[in-house]
Amino acid sequence: MRSDIPPKTPRGRPPVPVLITLTLVALALHGCLLDGVPVDAAELSLPDVQKAPTVQVRSLVPASIDTAVAPLVEATSQPVAAAAQQAVPATRVEPAPETALSRAAPPEPIHTAEAPAEPPSAVASEGVTPAGLSPSAPALDAMPVASKVEARPSAAVASEPVVLRQPEHSVPVYRTQIPPAMTIEYDISRGAISGTGELSWRPEGGRYEARLQASVIGYTLLSQISQGGFDKAGLAPMRFTDQRARKAARAANFQRDAGKITFSGPSDEFALPAGVQDRLSWMIQLPAVLSAEPKRAVTGGEVVLYVVGARADVAMWTLRCLGVETVETANGAVRTVKFMRTPRSAKDTQAEVWLDPTRHFLPVRARLTQAGDEADAFELVLRGLKTGP
Repeated sequence: MRSDIPPKTPRGRPPVPVLITLTLVALALHGCLLDGVPVDAAELSLPDVQKAPTVQVRSLVPASIDTAVAPLVEATSQPVAAAAQQAVPATRVEPAPETALSRAAPPEPIHTAEAPAEPPSAVASEGVTPAGLSPSAPALDAMPVASKVEARPSAAVASEPVVLRQPEHSVPVYRTQIPPAMTIEYDISRGAISGTGELSWRPEGGRYEARLQASVIGYTLLSQISQGGFDKAGLAPMRFTDQRARKAARAANFQRDAGKITFSGPSDEFALPAGVQDRLSWMIQLPAVLSAEPKRAVTGGEVVLYVVGARADVAMWTLRCLGVETVETANGAVRTVKFMRTPRSAKDTQAEVWLDPTRHFLPVRARLTQAGDEADAFELVLRGLKTGP
């Protein structure tokens, strides 16, 4: 006897269509994994993907399923395939050797070294900037791949010669009478600081060395050395070094064969005029000129020199005689003639020097003021003098 009451399905068991759908989804995912699709395939950038394959979804229906259920399976497999294509957008139909995404070859590099160099004339005609690019040229990232060639400036643009700066005026060539070797001791002061100093002058065998040391309680405040020879204009410096407290030494080099002055720090180069002096040798050159031409050691007389510092400061010094003055020293009063260099700008050094005519016009007192700062003036006053080496 047949019952019209349908059999009861155990609770908790999903309907057959749902089971079929889940089965197909699992089969599709397994198929993707077996085909070698990387997990992060959806995150790969376009340059890394050479070919965009598609997903192959196979509807595997067991033979035991009744033919009445087959239309339902076919209808269900279509949305599943569409969903699989949206979830995994970058797969291929048939995996082929050497084309899998995990073995994708990187894009061919751009070989800039093999690019032909532009002729210098073409570069110059386009107004090349110091960086080697025309001001109107597009950025490299916006240029086509074929035109992304490393920009190289021409040799003429890359290494511009240093301009040799010329003297502002010519200066006279004076007769000189070189003083003998001696050592002069000074009391020194700079602002509120005081100490001792020594100027040693050593001419020998056509060459000379002048050395000025200033110290405070054993601490070196200033060290200057001038070395060179002699020519028709008097002292001919070859090298001048200047070291200040807590600072590295700097140097000026007088390249007489090349006719120029160079420096250890700045890249400036100056033409070497006749009679040029450094920041120490001028204190010996001026007495040498006055010893040979004493008529200049009167009120209104003057001596014009080019003076060079180690920091590429080259300036013309016009030293004028202001007359006779008495200087008080540790050994008593000394009658001197005073010369002064008046600065031409606010940044120039003002130099005052008192010279003793009875001692080869060597300096009894000297005072240097920078930019009018009287509180920081550097001053030397004679303490003692010893002739000979």
